Amino acid sequence: MTHIDRKFLRLRRTPLPPARFTLVATAKNEGPYLLEWVAYHRSIGFNDIIIFQNDSEDYTGKILTCLDEIGAVRYRYNQAKRGGHQIAAYNRSVRHTEYQSADWAMALDLDEFLVIKTGDGTLPALLSAAPNFHRMLINWKLFGSSGIDTIQSGLITDRYSLAEKDSFINKYVQPYKTLFKRDAFLRPGVHKPSKFLLDEEMITVNGSGLGDDAFEIRNFQSNDPGLRSLAQVNHYIVKDPQSFVLKSAKGSAHQANRDVGEAYWAKRNKNHEPDHSIRANRPRLIREMKRLNNLSGGRLRALTDQAVAYHREKFDTVRSDPDFAKLYDFCTTRSGVKPPEPRRITNFPIKGVQLTTGLKKTDYGGFRILNIKGRRAC
Repeated sequence: MTHIDRKFLRLRRTPLPPARFTLVATAKNEGPYLLEWVAYHRSIGFNDIIIFQNDSEDYTGKILTCLDEIGAVRYRYNQAKRGGHQIAAYNRSVRHTEYQSADWAMALDLDEFLVIKTGDGTLPALLSAAPNFHRMLINWKLFGSSGIDTIQSGLITDRYSLAEKDSFINKYVQPYKTLFKRDAFLRPGVHKPSKFLLDEEMITVNGSGLGDDAFEIRNFQSNDPGLRSLAQVNHYIVKDPQSFVLKSAKGSAHQANRDVGEAYWAKRNKNHEPDHSIRANRPRLIREMKRLNNLSGGRLRALTDQAVAYHREKFDTVRSDPDFAKLYDFCTTRSGVKPPEPRRITNFPIKGVQLTTGLKKTDYGGFRILNIKGRRAC
């Protein structure tokens, strides 16, 4: 074996450094959700998170300052014209070392959680499971109010568990968010990165690892015949009616004149079936939240509680406006959650007896017996 051969073998044995992942986001009045959102995305493998904030009134700025001080995020104030804050933030993000040092990047909003459903649920596992790509289009999955009517403390990812039907993504195109090779594109975008820079054919896959010849893409929307088998973006787009009223009062960061009202709620409040896939990462999330709070000396938990209290008080103020009171009433009367149907019990030892759960208890195992030979038994 020659000297060159031995040198080549040593190079082959040298492990490549792990890929680095950077997440970019914008925030306004997201105080109750920041700690969970940051801890969650750090726990699935994002090394750096850059968050731009503007005009918040609910402790968002203080929470981000605290997170920046302990090294959990890079926080920057984001001044821009009305409706232009997201694009301004994405343009500014590329100047930061945290972005420039990334191998992979993604842009998400604070009501969006990336859920990886392969391997150990982390970004490296997602890369290992997918074919080579420049960009991965990961579809939203809309989550509804899940029968919750009021602003609450605790985890979003615990609270809202009812979502749209899985099968919808096979039949209809839905918005996506994009995980992409950082040096292959000019900058992040709202749904997809801007301008492919490489002198080669762009390789696109989706959240099931399918190539772009196997699914349909329409601008910022696509379908997925694989039913999001590798990854999805949980979009807690409406939350509860009280939070939705505050969302309506705040308006859209990207579309200044967009009406966030009754039609918006009715179209997006999806409560068709439960989806608990995000809970596989719950132990890591809880550990990271505790770690970050301890690093802050308990300030993060206290500021989050103050933000929740602020949102409750803000809702009471906003509801005094007749238009917002009407919107709240509309949302509460259209929860989209169907009451459970009575469950029929079969194979009961008494012939000809059917049971319905949820009724008055009797001596028969806690069920009320109905319809023995056409008559009520008790």
